[in-house]
Amino acid sequence: MYSPQKLHPIAYLGSVVNGIKNLWIPLLIVLFQSREAIFSGNISMKYILIAGGVLILAIVLFGGMDFLNKYRTRFWIEDGKFIYKDGVITNREKELDVRRIQSIDFSEPIFHRLFGAVKLDITTPGDGIKIDTIKKSQAISLQDILYDEKSYIRDEVEAGASSEWPRVTEDEHGTQETASEVLYHMDGKSLLLMSMTSGALGTFLALVFGFINLIGANFLIERYFDYFEDAVASIALAIGLAVGLFIVVGYAIGILIMAMKYYKYSLEMKHDDLIVEYGLLEKKHQSVNINRVQNIIVKDSIIRRMIGYYSLSVTITSDSLDSEDIDGTVDLLPFIKRDRLYEIVQHIFPNYHVEAPTGKVPGRGYRRYFQVMTAILLIVTAVVQYFWFDYAWIIGLVLILVFVASGIYSARNSGYAIHGNEINLMTVGFFKRSHYVIKQEKLIEAEWVYNPFLRRDDLGIITLVTAAGILGSRATLKFIDQQDIDIIWNWAERSTSHAEDFSEGD
Repeated sequence: MYSPQKLHPIAYLGSVVNGIKNLWIPLLIVLFQSREAIFSGNISMKYILIAGGVLILAIVLFGGMDFLNKYRTRFWIEDGKFIYKDGVITNREKELDVRRIQSIDFSEPIFHRLFGAVKLDITTPGDGIKIDTIKKSQAISLQDILYDEKSYIRDEVEAGASSEWPRVTEDEHGTQETASEVLYHMDGKSLLLMSMTSGALGTFLALVFGFINLIGANFLIERYFDYFEDAVASIALAIGLAVGLFIVVGYAIGILIMAMKYYKYSLEMKHDDLIVEYGLLEKKHQSVNINRVQNIIVKDSIIRRMIGYYSLSVTITSDSLDSEDIDGTVDLLPFIKRDRLYEIVQHIFPNYHVEAPTGKVPGRGYRRYFQVMTAILLIVTAVVQYFWFDYAWIIGLVLILVFVASGIYSARNSGYAIHGNEINLMTVGFFKRSHYVIKQEKLIEAEWVYNPFLRRDDLGIITLVTAAGILGSRATLKFIDQQDIDIIWNWAERSTSHAEDFSEGD
């Protein structure tokens, strides 16, 4: 890795695919204009040859520059920097300081796995570098070398020493043996329980609605009644059976999707880096530098809390616009027993004091968690009851009771606890809790909302923001006593030497 490396040969095939992707709209237009000739069969061989030739030429033109760019792409490590160069007409070069690298991730889509290739993503507090596509052996070697380089640099800085470059050597196969500690491996039982309690139905619905948007809902409804109108006499019963079958099948498929996604989930620790690996069809390898973590988040839902399971995630800073990284959140332990979770947290982050805070919302603040939604449901139910459905009040009453229960649950569990330069915040929403652990020096912004309606009851809303992705990680406590707002505000103000903004709003 200390000499310039090339991309995997399969990357060049991606240039052809990109050329075709750029032509799909013009191709659809041409096919639409020629639909009568195509269906009638009145297409001459000359027309086919000309159209095929034009298509091939267009693919060459659109994919040619990308092909040349990938052919000229090089990357290597030199003098404590990761260097990436590409470009055809204009040469581009990007350098990343090894000490600022906080995540070295690579994924193996099923097509890439056939050829032993991966996609690499190196993240820093800035933009980072994405490389598509390199050999898996290159990615593993590069990952190991960067881990060791960061460790050597840190040790040398602490010792005030220096050494010749490179500081580490590669064996004859270009790889290194580095010790790692396995902290957690998800077994089959935990995988199944996690899949069943992770919104599996919602995952399925996202796929279904995408499919419906593609082919149209009317088509599915017509086909359904074509098959079942004779077997089911009642329209209401037919709809009920369809909904029930949809939910059962959808939930089962959603569980299968989640199980394949998190298959063989494991968490390892190597030097100061945490490494996550998971996936059946597409394998994911994510890494997080412990020293770059901005805050810790422990999450649970009311169902998971009842069976004693929680999840752990952290946030890191990045300016990446990738949809998966836009919030900077990395899941370390998606499903684990509470006691085991706190053992691992203590091992990974010994300088953090993780303690679930008690509720701090006073009695006069409870109704504010559900009064707005209750009013909306009352209005909607009344309209539906009056114009369309005589039994709408039953559905409305059930929904109102659910939101009232959710509001009371949120109010009872929202709270905070301060331990020196650290704060634990518990925020709750619809039977889900998020426990944030924030160091004072990581705080970049605090916001305090105190409008006339809140002032009347001596309540307030406060939000603490830490760096995460490009949006920031926001932890908000709602409708707590003004005295508690002052305590948190005064604690936050002590970090003004590190902060960017402290603001009060209406």
